[in-house]
Amino acid sequence: MLGMMPKQYHTMLGRIRYFVLCGFGVALTAPVYAQHSLTLEQSIELALERNLDAQQSRIRTQYQALELRQAKQSLLPDLNARLDHSFEIGRAIDPETNQYLTNVTNRYGNQSLSSSVVLFDGLRMFYNITQQAYAYRAAQLDEQYTREQVSLNVTRAYIQALAARDVAAQADSLALVTQRQVERSTVLFHQGAMNPGDYYDLKGQYANDLNNLNEAKTQYNETRVALFQLINQPYNAKTQLVSLQELPMASSASLTDAMLYQTAAERLSVLKAAENWKKQALVGVKAARSSFFPSLSAGAGLSSSYIHGNGVYLDQVRDRIGQNLGFTLSIPILNRLQVRNQLARAKLDLLDAENREQTRRNELQQATSQALFLLDAAQEQYKNLLDQVANYAESFRIAEVRFNAGTINSVEYLVAKNKLDNATASLVIARYQWHLRQRMVDYYQGIWALPSAD
Repeated sequence: MLGMMPKQYHTMLGRIRYFVLCGFGVALTAPVYAQHSLTLEQSIELALERNLDAQQSRIRTQYQALELRQAKQSLLPDLNARLDHSFEIGRAIDPETNQYLTNVTNRYGNQSLSSSVVLFDGLRMFYNITQQAYAYRAAQLDEQYTREQVSLNVTRAYIQALAARDVAAQADSLALVTQRQVERSTVLFHQGAMNPGDYYDLKGQYANDLNNLNEAKTQYNETRVALFQLINQPYNAKTQLVSLQELPMASSASLTDAMLYQTAAERLSVLKAAENWKKQALVGVKAARSSFFPSLSAGAGLSSSYIHGNGVYLDQVRDRIGQNLGFTLSIPILNRLQVRNQLARAKLDLLDAENREQTRRNELQQATSQALFLLDAAQEQYKNLLDQVANYAESFRIAEVRFNAGTINSVEYLVAKNKLDNATASLVIARYQWHLRQRMVDYYQGIWALPSAD
């Protein structure tokens, strides 16, 4: 109907909303951020430093480093000192004669120093060290994978914010064109030289353009807020996003799905992390089996005592020193089937790790195949929209000339205008879609290097 946007325009707005309002990871609370310009590279650096997921991945890596250090230090012998001092009143046993004494007030003490070391435990400690080493390496790779995902999410959010910004600018330009036409038509209408139906159609179109501009500005604000959430900084409305180059320069003409997957599988940390977790689980099975073997440990110690009133303290301690050396052999026979159940759990952990590794391989293959397809589609769509905008621009130019000359009515004029508006807005989105799709392919190829973990 006249004065209303065509159904296709609302469909286009839906696509704009889908593109610029995709889901983002949310992270809040951060120090004040007062920078007035922000590049994509700066956004990624801030996110890698302050994003909650990135921070948590660093903590997990540090935790695994402590676990590995503890596993290695478990090979060391222990050393313990003990001091006991007692005060007795009434009936007691004489520590020297072992006879009962009555109505006594006595003070005495014992001192000891002991150490023990495991000589053999079925290689359980060795397997534990190996297991923790794989876990630590897997945590490092998981941290790098998290950093990669954070970087990709920030890139997506940044490009979507740029797209929303340009869509808002385009909506402002479209509203300005309609405003000028309304101003011209108002003069003609008051002079009685214009059809009232055409005049009110233009005014309705202008009101609709203003609503579209308001919606575009709202979406731009939302995408900017989402970007600041990802980099974990307070929102600053004065911050300006620095534009990217006009179009991506790389091409995927000679790239196949298999080639992209192979390259990604060799360089990305997502599969390497899964492989290390599987190795960790495999060694965990061996560690569980080692609990069926006997364990042998050796221990040695020094001990002494003193009794109040029997001489100088240091002399008593020196004269009563005792030494001991012993070996302990522990043979597991029946521990409520705990070792057997522990082995069963380790096998389940291994099965889970194998399933996770295979799932990650499948997901990577699917992602690389889709990334290449979407890049080719984005390139083709952009080229087609270039031709469409050029044709609709010429069509609208002719329609505007004819409308101003009074040879066509507002229906034909608004149809031509809305076709150009839709095509222009779609071209803005298609340009940024190409940027995003190209960067995804570059990431899988290793052309676009993301920052590594420290």
